[in-house]
Amino acid sequence: MSNMSLLYELQNSYNNVEENKKIIKDGAHLYLLRKMKVEFGECKNKYNEKVKIINALKDDYAETSRELKEFRDKIDKDEFALYNNSSNDMKSINALQKSIKNNKAKHKIVEDSAIEHLEKEEKLNIDIENLKTELINVKNNFYSYKKDTSEKIENAKIKLEIANKNIEKLQKLIPENYLKAFYSKYEHKKNVVVKLTNGICEGCKMKVSAMTLDEATKKDNILYCDNCGRILIYEDIKKIKTTKKAK
Repeated sequence: MSNMSLLYELQNSYNNVEENKKIIKDGAHLYLLRKMKVEFGECKNKYNEKVKIINALKDDYAETSRELKEFRDKIDKDEFALYNNSSNDMKSINALQKSIKNNKAKHKIVEDSAIEHLEKEEKLNIDIENLKTELINVKNNFYSYKKDTSEKIENAKIKLEIANKNIEKLQKLIPENYLKAFYSKYEHKKNVVVKLTNGICEGCKMKVSAMTLDEATKKDNILYCDNCGRILIYEDIKKIKTTKKAK
């Protein structure tokens, strides 16, 4: 492998270092995890509130059922007395009829209330089931995202270690003058070594001069872009010669 290729590999290793450092330091995942925790807490509070309400409704319904039974018992008792014990006593008959009418009216009010309770309970049960599903989804998403993020960070740490080791290895292989040229540029620009493709610098996207192309044909020579000053890698000499002839 040529010195220029080694220099290009050094550049890629530094790019990998920066990329994986960014992944490790990125706090966006922590923000999202906190946001998901808050969402789970809010959903749980809604769920508990609905359960609390439905339990209260059940207690109310139990009391309503007890009242219905009491009114039904009173009506049955009065109706039995009306048809079996009142004989021809009009006063007693009127009193019983009035009592039956009043108790039936009260029974109807309580019965309507019981139906309303059942309708509310049915709606709450649907809400509770939906919230239960939402809680499960939020919880699963939280742990899934946490797992994926942890794996991504661990993977980035491994890649960072590999990239740093590769930099150390390359620093021993690359001649001192090439390293000096690289690091003098790297202090100012992170993307120092770029490809020269069809006479165009891939760093600034500008066409280099004919003189620079001529320099590119010289074997393993350090070449700089006329426009941005980046180091150019130019392994495909055949293409460079073709470009020069086309001019």
